[in-house]
Amino acid sequence: MNPTTPSVPGYTMTPSALERWRDGCLTLTPQADGGVDASLEFEGATCSGIPLTMVYRVSLGSVGEGRPIRTMECAPLPGTDGHERMCSYMHTSGRILQIANDEKPLLGQPLEAVMSWRPKTYSAGCLCAMPSRDHKWSSVLQTIHFALNPTA
Repeated sequence: MNPTTPSVPGYTMTPSALERWRDGCLTLTPQADGGVDASLEFEGATCSGIPLTMVYRVSLGSVGEGRPIRTMECAPLPGTDGHERMCSYMHTSGRILQIANDEKPLLGQPLEAVMSWRPKTYSAGCLCAMPSRDHKWSSVLQTIHFALNPTA
């Protein structure tokens, strides 16, 4: 099997990548209502190789509700400034951060929807283009799904 080919049906990421993100980047916090809050730190880089760390936060409803995606947000890790070195940050006077945070693919849908969501993606480490932002959201949501469904 090609090492880049996922062996878990429905995921576009390899099991080793899902495990690495789950174990090293993801924090899950159960809520009193049966929901879960998730936070994932994504470490990438700008086009010029400057480290960029973004924090993705997702709030999910309970299993009984079908784990709907209640909220989604992304923001730079506090205390970091790599985002200020992205081409899109400089060209939009920083508005790219609001643009990226306003894009909430699959909001309101069950987490399970990520298993069939196949947007056009580009795996660049920055947020400059929508396919790159969709790639990150897909990776974040698949990691959360993988962590919550260990037998998937």
